[in-house]
Order: sequence, then structure tokens, then C-alpha cells
Amino acid sequence: MILFGTGGVRGIMRDGEFDEELVVNVSRAVALWMHEDRLDGMVIAYDTRRNSSRFAELAAQTFAACGIETYLFDAPTPTPLLSFAVRELKAGAGVVITASHNPPQYNGYKVYTADGVQAVPSYTEKISSLIGKPFETKKTARVQPVPKQIEEGYVERLVQLVRKHVDGSTKIVYSPLQGTGARFVPKVLGELGFELICVEEQMKFDPNFSKVASLNPEDEEAFDLVRRVCQEEKTRFGIATDPDCDRVGLMVDGKRLSGNQVGVLLTEMLRHSADPGSSLIKTIVTTDMVKPMCEELSLRVLETPTGFKYIGHLIETKSKQSNFGYFLAFEESCGYLMGNLARDKDGVLGSALIASLCSKYDPVELLKSLYERYGYHVEELISLSFESPEQARQKYEALRLNTPSRIAEQNIVRIYDYENDPEIPNETLLLETQNAKIYVRPSGTEPKLKIYVKVVGCDEREVRSLLESVRKAVMRL
Repeated sequence: MILFGTGGVRGIMRDGEFDEELVVNVSRAVALWMHEDRLDGMVIAYDTRRNSSRFAELAAQTFAACGIETYLFDAPTPTPLLSFAVRELKAGAGVVITASHNPPQYNGYKVYTADGVQAVPSYTEKISSLIGKPFETKKTARVQPVPKQIEEGYVERLVQLVRKHVDGSTKIVYSPLQGTGARFVPKVLGELGFELICVEEQMKFDPNFSKVASLNPEDEEAFDLVRRVCQEEKTRFGIATDPDCDRVGLMVDGKRLSGNQVGVLLTEMLRHSADPGSSLIKTIVTTDMVKPMCEELSLRVLETPTGFKYIGHLIETKSKQSNFGYFLAFEESCGYLMGNLARDKDGVLGSALIASLCSKYDPVELLKSLYERYGYHVEELISLSFESPEQARQKYEALRLNTPSRIAEQNIVRIYDYENDPEIPNETLLLETQNAKIYVRPSGTEPKLKIYVKVVGCDEREVRSLLESVRKAVMRL
């Protein structure tokens, strides 16, 4: 059985794991699902990884052979642009060949539905059930390039969306980490009037990512060269996008801000001009600091399970209601979205929003003032590794059945199993103390148990001490 995890199908590129046979088999299953649901039109994108263009061509040939009209991007393309293209071309589905921020030996296959949302489990479970089933068609179809107007329209409308938030020119260092952002982020920020200094060593596509220490903008190592160029150019601000450009991280004065901190800052920038009653959307493991910020202006906070596909799905579902609007969606892992261009986190848009933030405020001073007003919120992700995904799941099930009564010398005042949640059922267990929340979930595809810790206190010293005690206790679970 081929499993779709939080970020689609992923694996190491080797025979019997992520190889050409897998790409063909999954593509045939997607084609069969589309045929059964009377869908036509496929859009395919790919990142800068080894074999990505080959896998994308193979997928395109497979869909065309199954009678599905197919569009294929002719160069490495950000994942959010695939979401945009599916919506603009009114295609029945989309596929992007990417392993996002995973190490270079990995690749992956993500499926998108006609609304531009990464396929949620109700779709991927059906696709998985169709793998290996015979597919017969009496017609074949064409493979054609995605029209250039799609890329041009994406850039033009993104610039229009963000321009009103820009407050003068600001100098910013940027790295695409040798990924797809190199084609779009400089263009968008240039049109918005920012003075962009690119990390030249990391602007060139390289499937081995030989000039990058980490592909994940959540990691300090990803900013090694960004930090150096910031120092050389005497610039405070640096940003980096991951290889498929759906995540973006920010560094200020040589210090990386977390995805949660950037989300809080963007909330502050956008909330005052948001329509009354509009929503901020976040995953359950993302910071709660935005809740009092929104409540004070009568703005709603909506939550989803972990994974941006659930945010996209919620936006698409709610958008059918006449009174719905949202002003920002984000998750703790450096994913941000606003507007109606895409239905997935967007590193190009996120870069533009972060640049706008830096043009209006001193992010460090603003964050400090927000902490003083709403409490010091600090979050951390702890990953516990196991030999197999099954072992991680066994540990998770054992914890569900035998939850502790105390953690870090604090009583657990609430235990909540999201598997029983009537609105957003998912595999997450919440353990809550007086001033800490601990979310535990098994990884979708990796042999890991992911533990998200949120603590809040009166000052930084208090929360750092509390976080350290909770971290030690969690490691003993």
C-alpha cells in the first residue's frame, strides 16, 4: 500500500521506494479516480530536485495515455503556483513532484483537487485504494506547456494584493536555497520596490543542494549564508524559502524568528485593516497568542488539524458562505497565505508580506511590545525518532491509553483526544496544564512522534524556564 502522509507520498529515490514505477502507478490511480469522478484536465509542476523533471514528464505521459488533457510547467515551479494554475485553468486536478524541505535524496508526489487544495484524506484514501487497478481508455490526450499567462497573472495579482501593505523601500537579503523561489521572489519583491540582495551561491538550481546546509527555513543552518551576506551588506533583514517555495523564514539582526513569531507579526500588520468579523485561520498546534489579538477587534480564529491542506480545505469550504472572509492563514512551520490566488501556503506571497512587515515596523521591537501586552508565548517542536512509523504509532496509542496525571511538576488539568472531535477529528492528543499545552501526534510518513509544546507566562525568563522543564519531562514520556 502506498501511503499519503501530511505532505503527500515521499521517499528516498531508490528502486522499490520512490522510483519511476511508483510515479506511474500513483498517476494511473489518480487518473482512475478522475475518470470515476468525471474530471478532466491535469496540471503538473516540479521542483529542482534530482529526477523531478523526469518524474513530472513520466506522470504527464501517463495521464495523457489515460485520456486526460495535461499541462506541464516547462521549468521548476513553486508549489503555490501549481495551486494557482489548477484554479485558473479550471483543471480537474494537479500534481507537484517535490519533497519540499526533505534531504536531497528524497522526492515526493503531491495531489491537488480542482479547488487548488492539496488532497485531503477523503481523496487520497480513495486514490490509494485504486493503485494497481486496471485502467482502460479508448482515447489518448495531449501534453502541452502551461501558458505563460499563468505565471504572469500570478505575479501581477500577487503584487496587487500586497502593494497596499508596503511602506517604502527596504533592503533585504534573499536566498531560495537553490530552489524554485529563485524564479519568482526577486521578481515580485523588485516590482514592490524592495532593494533585494540575493545570495548568489544559492540562486542556481542544484539537485544536490551543495551550497545549502539545511533545506528547511525552520532551521538555523538554512540561514548560514543569508547571515553572512546580511553582515557584509550591513542589512538587518534576511529571508529564505525552501526548495518548492511554499515556506519562508525570516532573520532579523542575525537571529531567526520562528514561524509562530512571524505569524504573530503578520497578524498585527493585517488585523487593523481586516473586515469586521473576518477570520484568522491556523492549525491547532500553531501559537495561541493570536487569539486575544483577534478577539479584541471582534475577529474570529478558526483552527484546523496539522497540515496546511486542512487550512486550504477550510477556506474553500467556508468561501461558499456569503458572509465569510479571512485576512490571514498560517501554520507554525513557516507557511502563510492570504487572498484567493492559491489554496496552499505560499512562500512567494509570504516573502512579500514579510518584506512589507519589515518596511513598516521594527519586527524585534514590535514583537517585544506584543509580548508585553498579550503575554510571553513560546512554542517548540520536539521530534522523537523511532525505528519505524509503526513504532511511533504504538507509542502514541500507549500514551492515549495511559496518559500521565502530571508533567514537569504540574498537574494535567485537561486531556483532549482530537480523534473524538466532532468538527476536526485527527490523530492528536492534547495534554494541558495551567500554563502549558502539549500536543502529541504521530508523523504521517516518518518514524517520528511529534510533540508541540506551547507555554505562556509573564516574562521571557519565566517561559524559558517552564519550557525547559516541560522539554525534559516530554523526553521521559
